[in-house]
Amino acid sequence: MSTQYGRPSRHVRSVSAKAAYSKRARKKLVESKAKLYDVRAAIKRSVATGSLKSSEKLESVQWAMDTRLAAAESRLEALQKSGEAEWEQLRDELENAWEDLSHSINTLVARVKDESD
Repeated sequence: MSTQYGRPSRHVRSVSAKAAYSKRARKKLVESKAKLYDVRAAIKRSVATGSLKSSEKLESVQWAMDTRLAAAESRLEALQKSGEAEWEQLRDELENAWEDLSHSINTLVARVKDESD
């Protein structure tokens, strides 16, 4: 779908932007999952060696992180299935979910550092 002068139409640009954003978001999700896996492995090692005690606070932060990861995955899936008119709104919601997830990861890392001191 091109305009008369060879430039892509608004619809084509929007679909292309959505596809590009979706691809970047999927990559970010995979990277976030890998980081979370590494953090969890470090926690398990630290608990096993006794340098970190398992606690309700630590488990609570891990639960919050899992919840926010699931929310980000859900929003990404909704964005990928969305139509042209709604994907930009869903993009904003996904960005908020990324911020929440990032905050949870940072909180978990800080909690681990606090509890291992």
